[in-house]
Amino acid sequence: MEEESSKATDDFHKNKKKILIVDDDETILYILKRFFVGMGFQVWVAKDGFEAMERLKAEKPALVLTDIKMPSFSGIDLIKFIRQNMKDVPIIVMTAFPHLYPEKRNENQVEAYYVKPFDIDEMFLSIEKILGG
Repeated sequence: MEEESSKATDDFHKNKKKILIVDDDETILYILKRFFVGMGFQVWVAKDGFEAMERLKAEKPALVLTDIKMPSFSGIDLIKFIRQNMKDVPIIVMTAFPHLYPEKRNENQVEAYYVKPFDIDEMFLSIEKILGG
């Protein structure tokens, strides 16, 4: 019985370390993925909202970190999709165009908001806090 409880706890902690990073800039995806993998996270990346939706369905990440301005299916569209289908998944926004999605965390249904360029260590601390790490 104790072994089952330990496995459930391990699974919970593993799942808490799964994040999806969405950005059309491959350099940002590379840097963020490398950083978060180095911090012990399991990381998936997507280059647009369509790819992100597929990843969300397949992988069930604990958190989504998304850009706003992307071709075809924007971060705003992705946030709407997540809030309609996966309400409990925390979302962090990162954008170089804050006028497209002003910082209104509660109104926008996101847990954190970063304007590029941002401090990656600050973002990491925010993610750890959101995920209860």
